[in-house]
Amino acid sequence: MAGRRRESNREELKIRILETAAEAFKRSGIKAVHMDDIAGSLSISKRTLYELFGDKEQLLLEVFGLYRQRINEDMQEITSRAGNVLEVILKFYERKVNELCLVNPLFFRDLRKYPKVLDFIHEEQRQNDADSVEYFQKGVEQGIFRDDINFQIINQTMAMQMDLLIYSDITLHYPLAEIYSEITILHMRGITTEKGNRMVDEFLKNIRGKRQG
Repeated sequence: MAGRRRESNREELKIRILETAAEAFKRSGIKAVHMDDIAGSLSISKRTLYELFGDKEQLLLEVFGLYRQRINEDMQEITSRAGNVLEVILKFYERKVNELCLVNPLFFRDLRKYPKVLDFIHEEQRQNDADSVEYFQKGVEQGIFRDDINFQIINQTMAMQMDLLIYSDITLHYPLAEIYSEITILHMRGITTEKGNRMVDEFLKNIRGKRQG
């Protein structure tokens, strides 16, 4: 019993550290946040932090792992309540735009220095390719996406958005949320039918209404 309690406490501490680190990285960029900063903000020793995460790259890798897990859980919840695939995509789009409004552009540029994290991101994209294409095909059956599109190509170009944010200097000139929004909506308008386009337009109208309100 005591062993299980210690393990539970250890996992709870890990989650607290990951959540704290994620917020700090998003707010200030990765390079500007030191392991000492994270330990101090949680009132734990640096030794404890390094016992749980061998180094900063391992910590960042697990931050991405937790983020991916929660995204998947949220997507399952949204999918279970959505009437069609475009509704799911647009909900995810709205969430992503809101997130990017709070992210320092340095966060993505700093990722260039962490090869294990970049490998994780690219492997996740490869694993999601098949599911994404199947998802697009379901949208074709629902009359939302056009049936004359090579979704393998579309899927890969959409996945390249992350590389654009990491390797391009475009983030020096435009807000992250605006970059993501322009690229995503461009794709959505290009691959949707008239029915799908009307849904996209209605969604954007509602979003603008919320922001103005």
